[in-house]
Amino acid sequence: MPNEKDSRARVTEEEKFIFNTADTCQFFQISRETLSSWQKKGAPKEARGKWNIKALMEWRYTGKNAESSETRKLRAEADLKEAKAAQEKIKLGVTQQEYIPASVIQSELVRLLGNVKKSLLSMGHNIASDLAALDPEAVTIAKNEVDKRVNDALAELSEGRLYRGHAKKKAKK
Repeated sequence: MPNEKDSRARVTEEEKFIFNTADTCQFFQISRETLSSWQKKGAPKEARGKWNIKALMEWRYTGKNAESSETRKLRAEADLKEAKAAQEKIKLGVTQQEYIPASVIQSELVRLLGNVKKSLLSMGHNIASDLAALDPEAVTIAKNEVDKRVNDALAELSEGRLYRGHAKKKAKK
């Protein structure tokens, strides 16, 4: 009858970990009130006044107690308080004019990018003016190449694509 012997050994092994309330409190160095609080939070209990120390340790130290409804409620309340604090911080920032309205940023970006576009488009002409005294043929080639690259870059950027004009040139070689 090895099965009966094995089952008795298992029962005996499990019974080693069953302590009464006083011994359980002494084992964890806690008060009865704390143990009662743990029970309310979902700590495993064998019977009235009987505690499985092994199961209690697993519950206490592996984070299984974090799943109790009280813990979830506390976590949710803390998250709500943090969210409200963040909202209040933003409201305070708005009242103290720490934030810039999106319409102001948008109009400023349009203005700045318009200046960049104007400067880029005039680059070919400026290079041609600087090189005019050296070689008239080189002037035309340089101006056309700069104008082509600037126009390609602006077209690709306006379509939301990444400009890769220099990569196309190298790939052709």
